[in-house]
Amino acid sequence: MMNREGWIRKGSSRGRGEFSLRSAAGLIVALLLSVWLTGCAPKLYSIDMRYIPTKTIQPPQNDGRKYGLTVAAFIDQRKQEDTLVIGRVVRSDGETVPVLPKYVTPQEAVAAALRELLRQSGYAVSPAKPEWDLAEGTIRPEWGAIVVGGAIEALEVTCVESYAMKKYTARVRVSLAFADVSKKRIFYRVNAEGSSSLEHIVFSEEKLEAQINTALSDAMEKAVEGPEMARRIREALGS
Repeated sequence: MMNREGWIRKGSSRGRGEFSLRSAAGLIVALLLSVWLTGCAPKLYSIDMRYIPTKTIQPPQNDGRKYGLTVAAFIDQRKQEDTLVIGRVVRSDGETVPVLPKYVTPQEAVAAALRELLRQSGYAVSPAKPEWDLAEGTIRPEWGAIVVGGAIEALEVTCVESYAMKKYTARVRVSLAFADVSKKRIFYRVNAEGSSSLEHIVFSEEKLEAQINTALSDAMEKAVEGPEMARRIREALGS
């Protein structure tokens, strides 16, 4: 019996030793993983900017397809050094990480959103993507019946992280100019702003993307919704 108990005591001591080694090894692995994750934290985030309807689109009472609209690339008038940056993520440790568009420049993304909205609104939109400085004298005859240009005055998505919550905000402000190509005359100007916000316990690029796209789509819809734009187009083209 003593011999048997001795073996049991010996075996128990060895088990405690093995458990202690496993615990230490697990702690080391956890620390290394933490360091690795910190070292591999993204240096920037990229999101896909595009038009996503926020409301039911009402087509114009007239047949919008008979008007040939060309949407020019937007002019970026934001007061910042790097106009490719469209936002930032502020981490809980105070580090700031920039947010960039994934596929195209902000100017191209905003113009593409307007093109898609006009298409879904029933207008015939040219695939051409000219550059226009919004001056009447630089309008070119090959731009169809109407050219639409614009300026980006504000475009930003932000996420401020804390240990308990992530706060997302987005804001977009644009100005649009509609011009009669044959007469080289701007006949309608409109300004619009959209915003969006969200509080969530999880951070993701998808949530950044959803906020900026909601704000962008909201601004564009406000710019073209209602009968005013359609009326101005009809008056400009005499129809």
